[in-house]
Amino acid sequence: MFATERMNIIRGYLKEHKRLEVHTISELLNVSEVTVRRDLERLENDGFLQRIHGGAVPMEIETVGIDIGQTQDDRSAELRRQHDEIARIACLMIRDGDVVALLSGAINQALARCLSRRSRITVLTNDIMIAMEIGTQSGNTAVLLGGSIARDEPALYGSLTLSNLRNYFVNRLFIELDGVTDQLQLTVRSQEKADLIREALSCAEETVGLVEALSFGRNAFYRLGPATTVHKFITSPLASDEYKSRLFESGLQVFTSVNTFEGDT
Repeated sequence: MFATERMNIIRGYLKEHKRLEVHTISELLNVSEVTVRRDLERLENDGFLQRIHGGAVPMEIETVGIDIGQTQDDRSAELRRQHDEIARIACLMIRDGDVVALLSGAINQALARCLSRRSRITVLTNDIMIAMEIGTQSGNTAVLLGGSIARDEPALYGSLTLSNLRNYFVNRLFIELDGVTDQLQLTVRSQEKADLIREALSCAEETVGLVEALSFGRNAFYRLGPATTVHKFITSPLASDEYKSRLFESGLQVFTSVNTFEGDT
């Protein structure tokens, strides 16, 4: 496929979905992520889109909590601050002695670091970085699910991962959502991730969705289910009050570091 054809497809995808992930476009076009990033750079130079961490948004869309005048390093730092903020709230939901599942992702990696202040926590995960972090904490235990290593992240997926997961039950499951659509449908960036989360839902007493501010109003391509698939949401204060209120009106709990909306659950 010629570069012009790829960029036309990228333009169309971005117009429809309002945000794209490098990983998703790489799979869609069957090209490397390096090629996708090169195409995004050219489209950014043309003024069509604004690159952000892991993907891009249309130039006319205001990026929540991210100043388009920032450098890429600045934007990455801002996202890390959001992740740390969400992780700190999530950590408050975990008690000493709990058994929790932290599925792969940057926010859950931050949450794993927060657990150093807890003790006797057992963490079930498919994320290699999370397992390594918990392994350094003398008071906590990591259980790493088996499976095949993903080509674009330090995580395990596949039939063996799903099979192993069925052997466990946890107090709380923490999942990172890549998109919450205008219809309050939960979406993730890959079929493997969707399959793993669906299997994990049946192994948990309570499920908590972790959401970046930018992920609201966005379709990450693979549908997981309605917002009521999870019991609670944790997000950044930068997230739209409209979406937080709509989740609250659906009877769900939404937590941020500034305020809390509690529905009747």
